[in-house]
Amino acid sequence: MDNKIYGWDVVKSKSLFTLVSEYFFMKKPTHFFDERGGRFCSIFILCFFSICISCYAQKESPPGASSNGMAAAVCALSDADHSRQAVANSAFAAYTSISSNYKNYYLLPELYTSSVVLLIPYKKLCLGGYAERFGPSHYKELRMGLSVAHRIGHTALGLRINWEQLAIEGFPTQQAFTGELGGIVALTPRLNFGGNLYNFTLSSFEHQPLPVILKCGLSGQLLKELTLCVEAEKNTNAPLLVKWGAQYQIAPPVKLLLGFRHPTNSLHAGIAIAYRNIHTNYSLSWDFRLGLSQEFSLAITLKKS
Repeated sequence: MDNKIYGWDVVKSKSLFTLVSEYFFMKKPTHFFDERGGRFCSIFILCFFSICISCYAQKESPPGASSNGMAAAVCALSDADHSRQAVANSAFAAYTSISSNYKNYYLLPELYTSSVVLLIPYKKLCLGGYAERFGPSHYKELRMGLSVAHRIGHTALGLRINWEQLAIEGFPTQQAFTGELGGIVALTPRLNFGGNLYNFTLSSFEHQPLPVILKCGLSGQLLKELTLCVEAEKNTNAPLLVKWGAQYQIAPPVKLLLGFRHPTNSLHAGIAIAYRNIHTNYSLSWDFRLGLSQEFSLAITLKKS
């Protein structure tokens, strides 16, 4: 049989990533996709990549451009901008705010996460909620959650209940509820210790256990403008992940962010700009195996609590 009929001479010379990129970006697709692919092939490839990214993303952290710029080593920061990473962070919200976030994975337009977060300080509490979606219509993950956080002296505590849904075309939709706990303690005026536990309820989908993720970290303000963070994260489905982050305020409205993760060896950088009641964040992360991801967020402060 002539291999050229099915384009295998072309397929063999290119990586799977290149083939998928050509297909999605319409840059002269190979005969393999032209003659044998059709709708089934496109759905299969898209679902395959989405599942791979989703499984790999279990080592990643929830969306948040400013958090991603610091490699998500933020569970000990007394900053409400990182409330999706660690629920206790929301206790430091001084104003009612709403934020939206968009993350694109590896420059593939079909692979993205979009989310909205709302924080409402009320007396000594902070009430919060979020909604989040990953993936296209063929493979889709939805998450929503409600949280409450409280500051008691030098300690902040938080609790969140998440609803999660997994929908793959042609398969039954699965859903589950998970619980999340977090806390931050000020050891000294310049040093914080923080922790966060995701899925302490040991929830699972019908045929897929959800991971339990424990984070512990330290954040220290070495200078007035410079904050350094280190965090260890253990996912029951992955090796221990160590993250380092830095935040440098070059001017009152502008912060530069840097971060690094091991053993994934990913580099992170970002910028955060605050102007009156508008906060914008942009970050990039480079994974040496999969490539470049980018993230953007916009937050608006509505009123003083």
